[in-house]
Formats: sequence, C-alpha cells, structure tokens
Amino acid sequence: MPAAVIRLPGRPAVLLQDGASLSFGRSAPRPVADLVVSDSARISRRAGTLEATPYGILLTNTGSNPLLVEQGAARHTLRPGHTHVLAAGRARIGFAGTDETFELESAVGEPPDRPSADDPNGDKTRPAWSLAENTAYFACLVALCEPTLRHPDSPWIPTSQQVADRLLECGLIPEPRTADWVDRRLDDVRSKLPIGERQWSARRARWASPQEQAQAVAREQSGAPRRSGRKEQLVEFAVAYGIVTEATVRRLLGPPI
Repeated sequence: MPAAVIRLPGRPAVLLQDGASLSFGRSAPRPVADLVVSDSARISRRAGTLEATPYGILLTNTGSNPLLVEQGAARHTLRPGHTHVLAAGRARIGFAGTDETFELESAVGEPPDRPSADDPNGDKTRPAWSLAENTAYFACLVALCEPTLRHPDSPWIPTSQQVADRLLECGLIPEPRTADWVDRRLDDVRSKLPIGERQWSARRARWASPQEQAQAVAREQSGAPRRSGRKEQLVEFAVAYGIVTEATVRRLLGPPI
C-alpha cells in the first residue's frame, strides 16, 4: 500500500511508496524534478520534495517562493528552506503567485528535524511578488495590516489618514502626509500583487479558514466604519501569504501603543 497518493488535475494519480521521495517543480527542456506540475516561471524547477518517512509525509520547500499548504481548516505558508509534515487525510499544495495546485493523501506523524535542500536549478526563478521592504509603499502596507495582526479577535482596517499618522508617529516618514499620499502607495502595492479586484467567490468561501471567517464577522459586528473593500483585500492577501507578519510589524512600527 502506498504511503501517499498525489493527484494533479487531468492526470493519472502518482503513488509515493514507503521510504521513497519525490521532487516536484516546473517544466524544462531537461526537467530537474520528478513530477512536473506547471510551466509557470513563478515555480522553481525543483520547487519541493515529498518524502515518505516513518513519521509521515515530509514536505520540503526547495524552491525560491513560498508553498501554500491547505489541510482541513488549517493553512500554512511554507517558506523556502522550511519543512512541514502533512497530517492524515487530504492536503492541497499551492504555489505563491499562481493558481497551480495539486492534492495529496498523506499519512500521520510528527515531523523529524530535517535539513532543507538547495534548489539545484541554475536558472533564476521569478519572485512571486516584487515588494521591497525599504520603501514607503511597504511601510503603508505594514501599517494597514497592523490592527489585524495585533488584534486578531477584533480586527479593523485603518483609514488612509490613520496609516499616514501612524507612520509619522513611528518616524518612518519625515513629515505629515495626506490620505491621498497613502492611497497612491497602496495602489503601488496592488500593482505588484496578483489580487486585482478579487470578489468573494464560492471557491474563496469554500477555502476560507475559520480565522478568516471569524475576522470578517468581527469586522461586521464591530460597529466601526467599514473601510474600502480594496484595503481589506490587501490585508487579507498580505497576512494570508506571510508578506506582512507580526514580526514585520514589530520591526517597522515597534511595540503596540
């Protein structure tokens, strides 16, 4: 009996036997990976590996961009060089900045402490998102995400003027700025992220985590003015994919006020 069954859309299932390992990545004239999942330039030629260990199926990110792991209600962003053990049942593996995914039926277990593998591909993989942290637009994004990350039980979306005032308070801008100044920087962020004017579709609702659902309800019931839905999209995307984390907020904005 195989340790795992891997399914890609429109293709026969691939079996992963006990003690075996399998690499996956993008297509190439001479493929580096055992399993080709896409020809997208945002996927490394050797994006990751799956290994059937006595502890379960060990997933390792050997690429240049994050892997997105969904299993049940849990979601996990696996950064380059990191590992994750998949629990029993069905898991979905996605690739940051793309719509590509594959599914895997895995075993149970606790993760061993395993080193990561370097990407043997000599070709440069495009970053999923081209955001530079030492920019005004990134500082605006961090300030926009701050209330959601620091107050997950009662999240709210600040106005553009509140973002500008927060950056001035933290010494990240030399003088007062207007809400329009912030809006232009947030438009820069939108142009660099693959979100567009994403609507709340049936697929998005089906894959929404309990935390995302709870935060949406908390915003609705908070009594605070509802900010632009475009701002909520930015916050949801940046937080879900680890572009902005609590550590990022602490590093740029300092301790809570």
